[in-house]
Amino acid sequence: MEGEQVPDPDEVAFRKMKPMIDQTYPHGQFVAIHEGRIVADAATFDELSTALDAMGKDSAETLVVQAGVDYPENAVIFLHMP
Repeated sequence: MEGEQVPDPDEVAFRKMKPMIDQTYPHGQFVAIHEGRIVADAATFDELSTALDAMGKDSAETLVVQAGVDYPENAVIFLHMP
């Protein structure tokens, strides 16, 4: 249908993996999902960003979530690029 958004594959993967993420990682741990799989985790966003950079992953193309945090099904996120 016109106007329907196609779900992001990493968001779909996250919804499926959320129970495992919440059980496996400490509450608040940052987890990166890229191409449907977990590629990195870290205690802080800055540490995770550094790890993604080292792997050559574009953080703009990687879904970052925190373990134990409930996210709404739909959200509007504004990105400010300096």
